[in-house]
Amino acid sequence: MWGHAEVCDLWPETRFIVSFLFESGTSWWIMLKDRTRIERQLSMAQQKLSSLESKLAAEGVTGKAKNKNAVWRHVNADYRQLRRRLIAVAAVEAREADAVQRKAEKANATEAVEA
Repeated sequence: MWGHAEVCDLWPETRFIVSFLFESGTSWWIMLKDRTRIERQLSMAQQKLSSLESKLAAEGVTGKAKNKNAVWRHVNADYRQLRRRLIAVAAVEAREADAVQRKAEKANATEAVEA
């Protein structure tokens, strides 16, 4: 099996998926790094979508007519995809935080029984 650094160097876009293959405790760090990347991409996609929408509005294209514009559909799809990815990252972070909390509670309960 490949080392963690090699996998991240080969496929930097899949860091958060690959991190679950390793139980070295690095998944939290990688998820945070992935979150910042997605947030940066999302802000750039939002800017791109806003500028395109203002350009289309200047041309008189509004409402459902935007759906006929292939460029707008593509930019909007990219924006929605990044929003969904960010929601998924938040869900994984919440799940990981809950797991850490359960482990801490379990360790405290074990220490209380031993004492």
